[in-house]
Amino acid sequence: MKKASSSSLDSSTNNHQGSVWRSIIGGVIGGWVEACSLHPLDTIKTRLQLSGRQTRSAIADMARGGTMAATPPKMYTGILDCGATVIKEEGVQALYKGLSPFLVNISCKYFVRFGTNFHLRSAVAKHSGTESTTTLQNLGCGMVAGTTEALLVVTPFEVVKTRLQAQVTKANDANFMGQTPKYKGPIHCATRIVAKEGFQGLWKGAGPTVFRQATNQASMFTAYSWIRVNVWGLSGGKSKEGLSPWQAAITGLVASTVGPLLNCPADVIKTRLMVQTNSTVDPSRRYKGFVDAYFRIWREEGYGALYKGIFPRLARLAPGQAITWMVVEEFRTICNQRQWLM
Repeated sequence: MKKASSSSLDSSTNNHQGSVWRSIIGGVIGGWVEACSLHPLDTIKTRLQLSGRQTRSAIADMARGGTMAATPPKMYTGILDCGATVIKEEGVQALYKGLSPFLVNISCKYFVRFGTNFHLRSAVAKHSGTESTTTLQNLGCGMVAGTTEALLVVTPFEVVKTRLQAQVTKANDANFMGQTPKYKGPIHCATRIVAKEGFQGLWKGAGPTVFRQATNQASMFTAYSWIRVNVWGLSGGKSKEGLSPWQAAITGLVASTVGPLLNCPADVIKTRLMVQTNSTVDPSRRYKGFVDAYFRIWREEGYGALYKGIFPRLARLAPGQAITWMVVEEFRTICNQRQWLM
């Protein structure tokens, strides 16, 4: 009897570990597909969030009575106008600025996100002696996963990505508007940030990034699991059933919208903090931190400015998670059929 009990325990542990690795690998593959499909919307979101923000060089030129004196900061009327303007002035390739670091970022991010979340769930379920976790436990595991990915991966990668996306250039013209691009690529951008601002420069905006990622993953993983069980009727834990592609797409789409609606102000502030440097933002106009940025943006630009980029963000994030979860569920199905990671 003891041998049977030990064998049963080993089998249960292996099943849990196999399920965890299915989710991790499926999540990373889904992230690649998502990134290549939807990166232009992320660039548009960043440009919209930075619209209206005067740079130090522009202010200095205005003080000298230069050609930009009568030119207000770049403003866009919406998603379509922003996309069309970027394509017209900088070329289609500009919509894919920052893609290479983003692909590396999303691989590391999803590995940490899915790994932390599902390893924690497996540990909690094993400790509780159950096959699945409760809604409250899912919320906690998702929050820890979001915090971990924010500190280890998201913040430094997004600093580089945001700096590259915010850089305005023109197709076939390296000196558009008389300015040479500050950053030549992701590696140059990262090394320059470290040289000029120290390693801490790569963690600018870490506070709002942690808040954004923690709330995003807590709400997304919890909502996805709840819908999977209560709407589609699939059990959690070691269930070998999987959602169909359309069910996974709808579930991922809905689950991913909760977080952004709650934390968009933190995302706007994160973008503003990440992009400001000693050379691009006048010291008197520089944000001192999260709270200072929140109230200054509200006071100077109106409360609506804290939700700039919400539509392209949702248009980027919701379909992205739909794609990712379709791949995750499909990968689980393939593993079941071929008895991989059992």
